[in-house]
Amino acid sequence: MKRTVTAFLCACLVWVFCPVAFAANVTVAVKSETKVSGPWVTLGDIAVISGDSLDRVKLLKDLKLGDAPEPGATVFMTPESLEPKLIDTHADFSAITWNVPSQFKITTSSQSVSGQKIADLARSFLTQTALGSTVSMIDIPTDIQAPMGKLELVPELYGVLRYNGPTTVNIAIRTDGRSFSKVPVQFEVRRYLDVLVAATNLNAGDILSEQSVRLERMDAGKIPAGYLTEINKAVGLQARYAIVPGSIISERSLVRPILVKRGEIVRIVARIGDIEIYANGISFSQGASGDLVRVQNTTTKRFLNGRVQDDKSVLVLNQPGG
Repeated sequence: MKRTVTAFLCACLVWVFCPVAFAANVTVAVKSETKVSGPWVTLGDIAVISGDSLDRVKLLKDLKLGDAPEPGATVFMTPESLEPKLIDTHADFSAITWNVPSQFKITTSSQSVSGQKIADLARSFLTQTALGSTVSMIDIPTDIQAPMGKLELVPELYGVLRYNGPTTVNIAIRTDGRSFSKVPVQFEVRRYLDVLVAATNLNAGDILSEQSVRLERMDAGKIPAGYLTEINKAVGLQARYAIVPGSIISERSLVRPILVKRGEIVRIVARIGDIEIYANGISFSQGASGDLVRVQNTTTKRFLNGRVQDDKSVLVLNQPGG
């Protein structure tokens, strides 16, 4: 059933203030079913508009009545719900014959993007981002209804890559270059590494050798930071405390062994160009390889600052007698 020149439309025209010369007659026939592409709905989308004035017909067709329904969604309208949308356009509705159904529907056209396609893209992106890691999807997203147009799916990492909690990849959905939505896809990422552990009982103060340590495959997300992954990074260092077999050896559990002790006789080395000068001295502090210590030349009684070398000598930073 249709309403012709409905009461609500007559009321809508009162604001025109009865102009002296009315525009040419126009007919607006609202369709019972309409499909739109979005992102908004125009009067020309939902109605067949005809009349003597082509300019006025075009003006009426281009009137925006509001946002279109979500892609794939349908809304039902009545003359009463159409009225405020027409009023909001502030257009001239004089000399118009209206044919409006008691109910009509508007559907936004859409294209389906499968959740599996989104998930596969997110997995591929994360696998390349987290090379060497094991990637497990927590849940596959549901299918998405996107606007019509050239479809583009763009993956991006949300936040940081996590090995001890969910990692999220957002898939940005765009059509014809316009952003439509972002779909989050969550994963568990596991990174397995060869981690250094004790192969034997180690007492505090023990110097580590290749026989006292080994590498063991572990989930990096479940172990504290500071672990070591190379044997040569630990060999020659000293255990800070007792370590039982199978325990992770971290940077904090090791110290450089003291090579020079306080009160110890040391060899002092001074370099002048290509010439090296040697002297005996006494250390007034202790240090590991690379540490700065204070020493006294036993002959000149002068105090010098030097750096401990691997052979337990002290390379002075200032010349003897200076």
